[in-house]
Amino acid sequence: MRAAYDTHNTHGFEVLSVSIQEADAAVDSFVAKYGLDYQFLMDRTGEISTTYQVSTTPTTFFIAPDGTIADSTTGVVSQNWLEGNINDHIAT
Repeated sequence: MRAAYDTHNTHGFEVLSVSIQEADAAVDSFVAKYGLDYQFLMDRTGEISTTYQVSTTPTTFFIAPDGTIADSTTGVVSQNWLEGNINDHIAT
C-alpha cells in the first residue's frame, strides 16, 4: 500500500486507513514504526465498519474517482489487485 501510494499519489491516488476501535497510542505506534505518511482515520465506535459490512480486518475498498466502490477485498492486499485497480481507475 505504501509503495503504491508513494508511486501514484501525484496522479490522484490516495490512501485512507481506518482503524476500528483501536487506541490512539496503538495507531500512532504503528504509523511511526512503518513511517507511514498517509491519513489514518478512527472508527471509535465501529459504526462505520458496520455500515460498510466490514467483518474482518484488513478489508480494503478501492474507491473510484466518482466516489463509488469499484472493488473490495479482505486480507492482505496483493500488488496485482492494487495495481490493477489503479490502472483501471486512476490516470497515470
